[in-house]
Amino acid sequence: MKLIAFAAAAGLVLTPTSAAAWNARGHMTVAAIAWERMTPLARQRAAALLMLNPDYQEWVRNKPVADHGRIAFMEAATWPDDLRGRTCNSQAPVPGCIRDEGYTPTDANADLNIGYQDRRLRRYWHFKDLPFSTDGTPTEDPFSPDAETQIDAFGQSLRSSNLGDDAKSFNLSWLLHLVGDVHQPLHATARFTASDRDGDAGGNGVVACPPAGTQCRTSGRFRDTLHGLWDNAIGTSASSNSAYAKARALLAQLDTPGGFLTMVVARTDLDAPTATWLTESFELAKMYAYQAPIGPAGGPYYPDGHYRRDAGSISEQQVVIAGLRLANLLNRQLQ
Repeated sequence: MKLIAFAAAAGLVLTPTSAAAWNARGHMTVAAIAWERMTPLARQRAAALLMLNPDYQEWVRNKPVADHGRIAFMEAATWPDDLRGRTCNSQAPVPGCIRDEGYTPTDANADLNIGYQDRRLRRYWHFKDLPFSTDGTPTEDPFSPDAETQIDAFGQSLRSSNLGDDAKSFNLSWLLHLVGDVHQPLHATARFTASDRDGDAGGNGVVACPPAGTQCRTSGRFRDTLHGLWDNAIGTSASSNSAYAKARALLAQLDTPGGFLTMVVARTDLDAPTATWLTESFELAKMYAYQAPIGPAGGPYYPDGHYRRDAGSISEQQVVIAGLRLANLLNRQLQ
């Protein structure tokens, strides 16, 4: 794989960064990088489609009119995650609430494409867990549909003459999110070991504690996980202004001759198929996410500053690559 092979061969030292997202900040940063590299026509068509998203008015409220397109584009990248706060209460479901089916497809409609009438949470669209084992434990193949099938389907749908704008807007909102997701290394892998024979669900089954001095949550719904550490690796602010500033700073690094980001991106195939994106993330997870002090069991483990700096640098690299690939994809599909 070009990315890993280059980094190893060159003996590069990963640039330190504050490790604190493929949370809202991470996704919005990917989208902002893509927006900066999109053609005027692709921007115009994307902005028009996103005006159909039911959250559009909330996104642009009290924002300068000239920025509405960019802000909606960035906010839409978080929309599939925002749906998690709107799930149905089984005791008293609210009209229009979102049905949570869990992380595994349940029926033949798992990849149904009906636009904003779709009231399912679709957790299983966010990842493709390529399996590996370090101790010979049998692995399980990932299910389908998944992030790869949906990125490919949604990307192609934007050029379809048989699909209405409502469905295209829905698909674009998901596409902005999923391209970011598959570049987060732990959205592309599951580790199987003797202590976790069902797989660790991309590090969600591994407890990774915060830095010393902060209480570690080792149980419960909001426990500290390896997956969460990587989700938050470039910061936790949910501000679109903060994410846009981060994107501009990363693009400035990219435009610096001889810089780390410049060299990595130059050796990365930005037009590679989605399967390659996942393979790259899978290899990064094995090489960096599961390195010491992360051990073979479920923890708890205490990642140190060196580990967190590596996670931050790899995450910045992946956010930039994701944004550039997203721009290339939309420049083709929104002509």
